[in-house]
Amino acid sequence: MAFLRNMTIEINGSKAWNKTVTTDSQESQGLKWISLIILLGIIFFNLLVVVLLISRNPKSRMRFFVTNLAIADFCVGVFFVLPETLFNWFDVPWNPYVCYIYYVYFSMVPFYVSTYAIVVLSIDRAYVIVRPLAAASKGKLYRYGMALSAWVIGSILAIPYGVFGTYNEEDIYCMHDAPSLVFLYADLTTIIILPIVIVTVCYIVIIFTIRGRERNGFLRGKNNDTDNGSDTNVRNRSISKAKIRTIKLLCVVVFAYIICWAPITIAAVITHHGIAEYGLWFQILYLLAPVNSLANPLVFLIFNQKMFRSKKNKTKKKVFSGTTFKTETETISLGS
Repeated sequence: MAFLRNMTIEINGSKAWNKTVTTDSQESQGLKWISLIILLGIIFFNLLVVVLLISRNPKSRMRFFVTNLAIADFCVGVFFVLPETLFNWFDVPWNPYVCYIYYVYFSMVPFYVSTYAIVVLSIDRAYVIVRPLAAASKGKLYRYGMALSAWVIGSILAIPYGVFGTYNEEDIYCMHDAPSLVFLYADLTTIIILPIVIVTVCYIVIIFTIRGRERNGFLRGKNNDTDNGSDTNVRNRSISKAKIRTIKLLCVVVFAYIICWAPITIAAVITHHGIAEYGLWFQILYLLAPVNSLANPLVFLIFNQKMFRSKKNKTKKKVFSGTTFKTETETISLGS
């Protein structure tokens, strides 16, 4: 996000601007505390999701990918929001070691990883819906390979930020330089346009597949089936509903991503071309962009309240079949 970095540093890094407007204004005093709250929220809720999922020894692929996303969002807080809050909002002096070793490269890696972890989730859900039998046969190699791909992509795409990172000894600030307009729009493409296109294609495929199966009756239970067939049909219908619920969950995640990043992306483009001037409004949009890493764990916690209450909270349903009763564990939304 080179287009964000330069503009933020121009606002926060300039001594005169920083002293007369940013630091001394009542609005910016409020924003720095909001930044701290966002930081604490990102760290706490993502850590909570990771601990809860790992403590329940998740075996499903969906839970594994959710844990991967939560770890990436946690790193956004530690490597990006934490130094931004301390050095830019609370006026802690930068030093070259923190700038070059900790910030210029590692602050951008989790942003890309978080974005492409959502892409990986969408691709996996499309694969599960389109090819359920093939997806069910995939093991740890598939899961770790998909999760690792998001981290590899993030590590590669963040390299230019490490190369063009700058520490200014005179004004004591750290920033990323955008050497050309090509770099600016390449960054815009990799962090916004390409992920949204891939995710959109995945959900178009998912919607058409689900509608096709509904028309063919694969997702509807029939009361006149045989005993064994009826039990199997109930089970399949339950699993299908759980998968559809994960699709709705991920739609909310993607929607939150667009809501958080679209405003600052548009603002960066129009300010770069001189259509609008920098100001407090830009700082607010920039500050709220990482809220996406806070929204993700909240969405998963809200959608899976029963799973996070207790290990024994999975209720059991009794399905009557002929003259016997059969017990079936309730399927939760992260269970497939």
